Amino acid sequence: MSALPSSSAQPRSWVFVVLGAAGLTVSALACAALVLVLDFAWSEAPTTNASWELEVPPPVYGPLPSLTLRDEQGQPLETGQLQGQLTLLHLDAHPLPFLRQVQERLKADGVPVQVVIATSRDSTVLHPDWQPLRDSGRLLLLVDQRLQVRGVYDSNQTPSTSERVITDARCLRSCPPL
Repeated sequence: MSALPSSSAQPRSWVFVVLGAAGLTVSALACAALVLVLDFAWSEAPTTNASWELEVPPPVYGPLPSLTLRDEQGQPLETGQLQGQLTLLHLDAHPLPFLRQVQERLKADGVPVQVVIATSRDSTVLHPDWQPLRDSGRLLLLVDQRLQVRGVYDSNQTPSTSERVITDARCLRSCPPL
């Protein structure tokens, strides 16, 4: 007795072929849809200042030493009067023109900062790395609300110094405390 192929086996193989082709088509369409969704999501993602980026506050260099200070109008100031506000402290008797621009840009961003001049070259001991800048009249300090020195800059490097001061001051206004 020979086994002849039944006529019902032939139609079943076509069913599997059709189901396989339909499955592959659905899989290809799903992959294409996933690519479109991811492409759209990546194109809408912010490129800078994303909320998931961590802003690192500027380092703390230590407390502000006692200095002979004057405000922008030349009036004497005590170091304690700076508490509670961001301060740019230039250690030279001559104010720098770019400090006014930095102050205005920060004010427009809602970051008030006062500019103070240390007028005397008294014997106050500063960090040894800062002394050459102080001796040449180029030392610029960013002091936070708690009278901690948070930025040390060379005031001769005007464009890069301006941007660094602005970035650091904005961060001190918005970054969480250390």
